[in-house]
Amino acid sequence: MKRLRHVAPLLVLAALAACSRSEEKPREVIRPVLSMVVEPKTAETFGFAGSVEPQYSADLAFRLLGRVVSRDVKVGDLVTKGTTIAALDPTALELAVQASKADLSNAQAQFINAAASEDRQRQLLASANTSQATFDAAKQARQAAEAGVERANAALAKSQEQLGYARLFSDFDGVVTAVGAEVGQTVSAGQTVVTVARTDPREAVVDIPDQLTGALTVGMPFE
Repeated sequence: MKRLRHVAPLLVLAALAACSRSEEKPREVIRPVLSMVVEPKTAETFGFAGSVEPQYSADLAFRLLGRVVSRDVKVGDLVTKGTTIAALDPTALELAVQASKADLSNAQAQFINAAASEDRQRQLLASANTSQATFDAAKQARQAAEAGVERANAALAKSQEQLGYARLFSDFDGVVTAVGAEVGQTVSAGQTVVTVARTDPREAVVDIPDQLTGALTVGMPFE
């Protein structure tokens, strides 16, 4: 009987300890499982009509009215800076240069005579052998002759410049992309004879629908 009295308290203590451990253990939380369906995404590819064009080009034209006597290039030919591409008939322009040179020679001769006459009248005036009015007239004649020389020089420079305009050339290296005049044709000033484009850089010109432009960004690659 005494043995049972000691066993009973032990059982009670063991039960209390088990309850204490059971209360201290955290409850396990059951979490839902997240899942998603993975599907392959098909890349969209669009194709548009376009062209690759030179970024820089120039329409070359004569500054004068005239008849084309030579055009040394055709579409696709490479040209270099300063090389003659086409030319106008220079006959009338060369005659104008010759006439300007003759006018200049005549003006220079008149100036030499007028200057000599002025010097002579100055000496006569100093010795009281001529009047002041005569000397003034000689001086004015010399001044007029000097102005005539200046005008003749300007006319010669102008005619030589016009002769230079009979030659057409490119200001840069490039390739001929179009021709607008043939040999024997009379062209107006400013009428395009040859179009020359730089070979680099180039740019792509593509027509894209408005509804797709919002999806494009600067630097987006394309083929």
